[in-house]
Amino acid sequence: MWHTLKIYLINPFEHPISGFIGAALATSFTTLYGAGEIAIYGMSLYVMIIALDWLSGYSASKKDGSYSSEYGIQGAYRTTFMLLFPALGNLADQLLSTPNIAFGFIVLSFTHHVWKSMTANVYRAGWGVWIPVWVLERVSDEIEHKKARAQKRIEERQKYLKRDDVL
Repeated sequence: MWHTLKIYLINPFEHPISGFIGAALATSFTTLYGAGEIAIYGMSLYVMIIALDWLSGYSASKKDGSYSSEYGIQGAYRTTFMLLFPALGNLADQLLSTPNIAFGFIVLSFTHHVWKSMTANVYRAGWGVWIPVWVLERVSDEIEHKKARAQKRIEERQKYLKRDDVL
């Protein structure tokens, strides 16, 4: 027994539970998004862009003081929706026997939107020196929108805190 436990401590991926979890995740992924390279690479790109958007958005909100856990919770719901929506595209492709047309359109469309959001967050976080000027010009509307929304959250929080001071 100790020999078996020792192997699992050295390499936890050899444990039967790890195999079960891996098989469940792989089956879930292929059921939702498909099994081809387009699904794997498309969703990998999409998830990485979403993660970078969250990271840059969190950094930007901490920097300008607009951080709100309620807004973050709503963001989690929004992200769950965004991760499940491409599954509808895969289902449509399966029903219509099309080669990743709906899936690809949904992933590329959402990726474009999230890329703009991420770029605006990167700028708001103070990392704008790494963004070419022509890119900033293309996302200037998103930057202004995010600044206005952050300012609104700051004002709402200040109003809430003032109300607590009065009580």
